[in-house]
Amino acid sequence: MNTEFAIANPAAYRVEGLEQIETPRLLVFEKPLLANRERLRRMSDGFAGLRLMVKTFKSSAILKYYVDAGLRAIKASGIAEARCMAANTAIEDILVSFPCFGPSIDGFLRLRQDLPGKRFSLIVNNLQAARELSGKADTRVDVYLDVDPGMRRTGVAFGAPLRELACQVAALPRLEIVGLHVYDGHIHHPNAQAVADYSTALMRTIDASLRDLPSACQIREVVTSSSLSAESNLAAYRKGGYTWRHTVSPGTSVLWDSNYNDLMPGRYEYAAAVATRIIDVIPNGGRHILTTDCGVKFGASTDCGPVHVLPLAGYRFSAGYERHGSFAWLGMDRKTGEPLTQDMRAALGQPVLLVPQHVCPTVNHYSFAYLIRDGKIHGKLPIDARDG
Repeated sequence: MNTEFAIANPAAYRVEGLEQIETPRLLVFEKPLLANRERLRRMSDGFAGLRLMVKTFKSSAILKYYVDAGLRAIKASGIAEARCMAANTAIEDILVSFPCFGPSIDGFLRLRQDLPGKRFSLIVNNLQAARELSGKADTRVDVYLDVDPGMRRTGVAFGAPLRELACQVAALPRLEIVGLHVYDGHIHHPNAQAVADYSTALMRTIDASLRDLPSACQIREVVTSSSLSAESNLAAYRKGGYTWRHTVSPGTSVLWDSNYNDLMPGRYEYAAAVATRIIDVIPNGGRHILTTDCGVKFGASTDCGPVHVLPLAGYRFSAGYERHGSFAWLGMDRKTGEPLTQDMRAALGQPVLLVPQHVCPTVNHYSFAYLIRDGKIHGKLPIDARDG
């Protein structure tokens, strides 16, 4: 993982009055947010090929930017998340893309009753879950069969396992198989040709599997893709001339992070950052470690911490503790590689920005984000879908 490169346009992330806000705090920059939306719109033929994954940003206010531009379908990672997005936006079509059992099935069925004007569907990953859903539902439920393309998390394999599950679910009352859910979040290859070859093979496998399904399966949609494979999968689908409907479900592309940017440099723009503050300067062998107020329980990602540091030159994020984060002295300008002299005169109390390495769990720390428009704080965006 490249932890030393610099942001190409740091001036775009200057915020007037940043020193006045309490830290740590999530910031969302509107201009790159809109730029990412436009790229996704173009990629997916005006959103016709997009079923946006909302777990990355968990904010109905951010989703409204997409709904207002014409988006009609999303994926949610849980019942509460689906409820929040459906109740607070005009989104029409919501797929709950997480296996449900017991109380979660009850919650899904209540969701349909409470918001009858929306279309809700659910993935089914095995016969036990399908039987429970069928037994509890009193009206028809649209389901997507969950297919495992290699992640080894949930779902059945292509071929005989998929056909067997399809036959079993098709025989159950009140369940209608309308799609396949094929999430390939394990594709993290930096080589574009390797990803393209994977996408070509995946589309051929899906096409063959659809022809092998029982006639009772009226497949209306096949949902694939993470943010890394979405564009490649759409390109392979179009090139193959397939007639079944294909949508992709990226999520990280909305806000972007340095983890994905390592693999696809510059594909999308950084739209989120964490404002933190230097609270101590610790001597360390003739140099210094800067301690911040942003730890893994207070604003930083828990699994792989933030990378980029703005506007400090010569430092990198080195460690995340429960309450604190640390910057280590790198000794050179990240963009040019030129050596730097450490200057501590203005460090204490200075606010800095961290661009997350993994934006999804970073966002989940916050109840709201400040919206940054034209370099100024322009209100708050509630992160209102964190509960599930």
